[in-house]
Amino acid sequence: MILVLSGTKDGREIVYKLRDRDFDLIVTTATEYGKSLYNEDKGLKVISQRLDYNEMVKVIKENSISLVIDATHPYADKVSHNISRACNDTEIPCIRYQRKKSSIDELNYRVQWVSGYADAAMKLYKTKGNILLTTGSKTLNVFTSKISPERLYSRILPTSSILKKCEDLGFKPSNLIAMQGPFTKEMNIELIKKYNIDILVTKDSGKAGGTIEKIEAAKEMNIPVMIILRPEITGEVVFDDIDKLVDKVCEIDG
Repeated sequence: MILVLSGTKDGREIVYKLRDRDFDLIVTTATEYGKSLYNEDKGLKVISQRLDYNEMVKVIKENSISLVIDATHPYADKVSHNISRACNDTEIPCIRYQRKKSSIDELNYRVQWVSGYADAAMKLYKTKGNILLTTGSKTLNVFTSKISPERLYSRILPTSSILKKCEDLGFKPSNLIAMQGPFTKEMNIELIKKYNIDILVTKDSGKAGGTIEKIEAAKEMNIPVMIILRPEITGEVVFDDIDKLVDKVCEIDG
């Protein structure tokens, strides 16, 4: 049995490629929405739950897991560190799929790299104007702890729990862009225009996350871009090619 931690489109692709090779899988997602994107069958079980270290160890032991694939988001470092530790402690091999970084340098446009969300919030606090946050809902509290929600325009998934979180943080409906991405360059340009955005904040989520389209839009609108660096994740075998990862799984667990 293989355990796949999946929170991305890439993760779903990995899961279905492995199912095509008749592997039995348990997949974990952080949300019910993530679970709804899978079609469960006899060889595919989906768990919708944010697992901590102890819960990961329990799932590994109770399901006789022989291999773990970490296909979480490049910025889900806490989850990745926990599963790496759980695999090490249970002596189970762990393979990570890591999206390729975006070819940002090729765009020839100024960007400001920051070390994390707190660093971004502190630097943004010293600026003026409207800020477009395309970093997700999970860390919004870091930004609102330093910056008035009136300056923040957050692009979020349109789910009731996320909207409630934003409301609790002081966001007005007019400052929320509840849409599912990724978005084209043209859509990003329209949002920049509509909300009079002065600074765009993003993560390097790779091609699937629409990073290049965001920067291209900012470049055309001549506004600065702040990018949060990817966290360093070590201790795992890492692939950035899905087919090569699947081949490796067949080699290890075939």
